[in-house]
Amino acid sequence: MTRFPKLLASIALVAVGAGFSGACAPSPPKLPGSVAADLPARLRVQVDGRTTVLSLEQYVLGAMLSEVTPTGESESVATRVYEVQAIIARTYAVAHLGRHAKEGFDLCDKTHCQLYEPARVRTSRFAPAARRAVVATAGRILRFDRRPAEALFHSDCGGHTTTPVDAWGGAALRYLPAAADELPEGTHRNWQFVATAQEWTTILRTDPRTNPGGRVRELRVTRTDRSGRVAEVEIAGGQTRRVSGTVMRTVVTAARGERSLMSTRFGIQATSGGFRLDGTGYGHGVGLCQVGAIARVRRGDSVDAVLRHYYPGAR
Repeated sequence: MTRFPKLLASIALVAVGAGFSGACAPSPPKLPGSVAADLPARLRVQVDGRTTVLSLEQYVLGAMLSEVTPTGESESVATRVYEVQAIIARTYAVAHLGRHAKEGFDLCDKTHCQLYEPARVRTSRFAPAARRAVVATAGRILRFDRRPAEALFHSDCGGHTTTPVDAWGGAALRYLPAAADELPEGTHRNWQFVATAQEWTTILRTDPRTNPGGRVRELRVTRTDRSGRVAEVEIAGGQTRRVSGTVMRTVVTAARGERSLMSTRFGIQATSGGFRLDGTGYGHGVGLCQVGAIARVRRGDSVDAVLRHYYPGAR
């Protein structure tokens, strides 16, 4: 396990760009054309199967408009939300530069990297706020131990974030802890997934890891992690299998769509004809919770405070 230095008591955004004061520029502002020497000036991004060369800040603009839509928020709140997302998008791009080098480009336009839908720059009503945010944060990234941080994020933690170790067996990073996201009731979403025993059997047979070997007789959670997410599920049919909550979610969403099992933070209840999952949140739960970040900005938290909560110890 990698050892890290003692966590810092506070977070500070490291401004590695030059020539921008951080104040909102007049609309429509120009995007910066250059950045500091230790950040890439250009990225090769695969968009709809074709490689496109973009400036780093052009990529940040398109990525954050693709990843977050602060519907119903005021212009000032939307701008600050995009300032948070701009720093994260830029950090993620720098940390993963060359992820697809063997394929001839740096980043893809799918969730494997970050969503990047350039049409949103033209069509989104939030584009002016997003442009102001790019200018206000130009060249700023999060670092930990002098390296770009792993600025992971997701839609909704359901009230508690988790760690890369617990989520998918990833590396332990001290600035990505399991922590409560204590916000007003109603901030985090609740969801249900209900299916008959025969439907569960059909779904689980699609993958050898979850194939029950017969009609599903029982589904139950046998272990949870520190955040309340499912670490292990027992599937009993003609045979008994035990799989992680992540595997269960992967199999079900492949069969029923991304929004069927929205997270691994769920409980299982037997019904008269099958099983019901009652859950909270949407996404893997590691790093910044976008729903939580929007709620924090809305109540007046600064960009600095939001990042401090979700990436404690990063600079």
